[in-house]
Amino acid sequence: MTPKVSWAEQLKRYRKGKSEDYAKTILSLPKRVNLYSAMRFPGVAIIMGDIRSGKTGLAHEIANEYHKRRNIPAVLHLPHLNEAERKKIQKLVPNWMQVATKRSQWPQKAVVIYDEAAQSAHARRSQSGEAMELDDLLSIAGQREQLILFISHYSRKLDLNVCTGVHRIIWKRPTFAHQIWERDEMADFTGRAYDYFRGIKGEIAQKKATLILDMDNFGFYQCTNRLPPWWSNELSCIFRDKNGKHPNTMKDGGLL
Repeated sequence: MTPKVSWAEQLKRYRKGKSEDYAKTILSLPKRVNLYSAMRFPGVAIIMGDIRSGKTGLAHEIANEYHKRRNIPAVLHLPHLNEAERKKIQKLVPNWMQVATKRSQWPQKAVVIYDEAAQSAHARRSQSGEAMELDDLLSIAGQREQLILFISHYSRKLDLNVCTGVHRIIWKRPTFAHQIWERDEMADFTGRAYDYFRGIKGEIAQKKATLILDMDNFGFYQCTNRLPPWWSNELSCIFRDKNGKHPNTMKDGGLL
């Protein structure tokens, strides 16, 4: 007669199995895919990485893919612009991409690029009315058929509601400091991203590389991305006047 396994022993085995799954995801070679197939629509994603590593260019290319394949429009959300600045940036992007300053302007069934998200979705504003409004938008992203792309250097800057609501975590090249100062829950993943980019030879190859963590199936994907046809150095530096600084320009077009 097979001895009965106690609940405590079952729990121990369960935890061991989960630990094995976690370790396998962290240590295995990421599956190579194309950018479009690695994304989820509708959904929520965070794009992280060093300054000038291509985060915003990647977000625009994701929007480009969805427009080409499914005729889905996009929103470039920049809440701290005046109307003159908004109109100037609107001329730099295609007519199916709306430059918006208010969340109420987001249409249904769209890709939303939430650039420099820490400026208005910062962790320290988690109890503000603005953050509560953001939480509501995240919770109904599926109903509104939106893919929301938050762009930040690392997740500690972002409201916790953003971090817990993601379906994809995407990295452009991070620094060693990013994995040190990450949220504890994200540190292993960003550490994996740091090691992945260090293993790529050549600066240009590193700029084109993208690492994606699928939180639905808990696995890493790797792909390369191009910049969309409308990309320009002027568009990549849209925050320079707001911050009073002009970031260094890279040779391949000034990636943000």
